[in-house]
Amino acid sequence: MDIFINAGVGTGKTLLSAFDGALQDAGVYNYNLITLSSVIPPRSHIQIRKFQEKKDEFGYKLYVVKSEVRSGVKGTYIGAAIGWYQKKDGSGLFVEHHEEGKTALVVKSKLEKDVYASLSDLCERRRFAYSKKQCKIHLIARKVEDTPMCVLVLAVYQSEGWK
Repeated sequence: MDIFINAGVGTGKTLLSAFDGALQDAGVYNYNLITLSSVIPPRSHIQIRKFQEKKDEFGYKLYVVKSEVRSGVKGTYIGAAIGWYQKKDGSGLFVEHHEEGKTALVVKSKLEKDVYASLSDLCERRRFAYSKKQCKIHLIARKVEDTPMCVLVLAVYQSEGWK
């Protein structure tokens, strides 16, 4: 299975419309998102690139792991991150974190710290041979300006129609 890691940023008149803008930026705004927990199936291949929306899939289900944060506080930095750990067979785990702070550095540092700590715990519980070197992370952080903002990171699994 191919899993796509993708990020989006959106602004709007409200926090909800900012979220929709971030979904549009990530290429998934015409899907109904089905949020998954964080398990990566065996034989999965993770790629950092935008999910390619199919025009005939308007309203389809889209399975994702999602990290998102919204804010309307001008001057605040917001960030979202997804980290992952995969074993040799392609199976593994995702973790999602989001953060708000006074600087981009603070937000990014906290996200990285939390992602690695969570992956360590999740791997330990499953008795995976954890190595920080095998961990990957994709994060995004932005400063909120004059309008509400949302940032998100998605791990997109697959789409599915309705029966």
